[in-house]
Amino acid sequence: MLETAKTFIYGALIGIANAIPGVSGGTMAVILNIFDKIMYAVSLKNLKNNLKFLVPLALGAVAGIFALSNVIVALLETHEMLLNFCFIGLIIGSLPSIYKRARGKEVKGRNLILCALAFAFMIFMGSLNQGDFANRTLDDMGGMTVWFCIYLILTVCISTIAMILPGISGSLIMLLFGVYTVVMGAIADLDFLLMIPIGIGVLSGLFIGVKVIKNMLTSHPQALYFIILGLVAGSVFAIYPGFTFNMDGIVSLIGMVIFGLAAYFLASRK
Repeated sequence: MLETAKTFIYGALIGIANAIPGVSGGTMAVILNIFDKIMYAVSLKNLKNNLKFLVPLALGAVAGIFALSNVIVALLETHEMLLNFCFIGLIIGSLPSIYKRARGKEVKGRNLILCALAFAFMIFMGSLNQGDFANRTLDDMGGMTVWFCIYLILTVCISTIAMILPGISGSLIMLLFGVYTVVMGAIADLDFLLMIPIGIGVLSGLFIGVKVIKNMLTSHPQALYFIILGLVAGSVFAIYPGFTFNMDGIVSLIGMVIFGLAAYFLASRK
C-alpha cells in the first residue's frame, strides 16, 4: 500500500512536470530514478507483470495534470519567474546523479560528443521565438487535407518521442512544427476527425520512442545517458524566464536552491 502511494505521488510529479511549458516529464522520471523502470515496463511482454507499478503511476500523472493545471496556469501568469526557477533548480540538482549514471567505469569520447550535441540542440531550441510558431490555425495550414493529416501524424509522432526523452518538451516541438494550436484546439473542441491522425501520431511515437530507448538502454546505456545529460542540462535554456533583481527575483533564487538541493538528494538515492 505504501509503495502504491509512493508510485502515485511519483506519477503526479511527472504529470505536473508535463504541464509546465518547456519541461519534460521524462526529466522528472530521471530525477525520481524510475525512468529505466518505466521504459522496461511499458512493453507488451512486460506490461502484465508491471500493472501494479504502471496503473498508480498513470493515475497519479493524470491527477497531477488535472488537479494542479489551474494552479500551474495561475502561477505562470503571476509568478512565472518563481515557477521556472524552481524547475531550473530541479534540473541542476539532478545533473550530478545523471552524470554518475552515464559515466560508468570508463567514459568514451564519442559519448561526450553526443552529450555536447544534445546540449547545443537544446540551446538552439531555447533561442527560438516560440511566438512565431504558436498561432498557426488549421486554415493557415491549408485545411483538412490528406497531406496535412500525414504531416500531423508525423509531427505528433516526433513530438511524442520528444515527450518521452528527458529534457525535451513535446509541446515545444509541436510549437516549432506549427501544429500546437491545431492539436490543442482539437482536444479542447473534441474534434474527433482531427483527433484520429493525432491519436495515430501519439501511438506511433510511443511505440517507436519506447522501443528505441529500450534498445539504447540495453545496447548503449552510456551513450543514452550522456545524450540525456546534454538534453536535461540544455533544457535550462528552454525554460529560463529572465531575471529581475527584486523581491520576486530573490524568492525565485531561494526556490531554485531549495528545489535544487531536494532534487540532488532525491536523485542520489538508490
